[in-house]
Amino acid sequence: MKTEISKKLGHKLKKLRLKNNYTQEYLAEVLRVSQKTYSNMENNKTAISADKLQKIAEEYGIDMAELLQDGKIVVQHNNSHDTSTFNGVFNNYSEKLIEQYEARIEELKEQIKGLKEQNALLKDLLEK
Repeated sequence: MKTEISKKLGHKLKKLRLKNNYTQEYLAEVLRVSQKTYSNMENNKTAISADKLQKIAEEYGIDMAELLQDGKIVVQHNNSHDTSTFNGVFNNYSEKLIEQYEARIEELKEQIKGLKEQNALLKDLLEK
């Protein structure tokens, strides 16, 4: 079975790379793959593991979810009935996304706490 992220992901990878003035060679080095493999990722010819997606997202300073938005997961079956590879990749995506969202929620909670403290200080100043 072959699992791949299709449609807009390759285009998004290329767009991000060009926007950041990166070369395929540089990103291939970051991902520890050949330039040809990275090129195939941009052209949707090579499956991209969750770990590679995470490294790409980190390189650009974005969440992995942003890379996957507007894309869809396409599973192409060969004659094998083994779905363990897909399930492992899918579960890995889910776990990483959950971790990212939980971290973001904690950041937002801290921001809310800070804003509430600022609000209380401002109220005290207005009352004086």
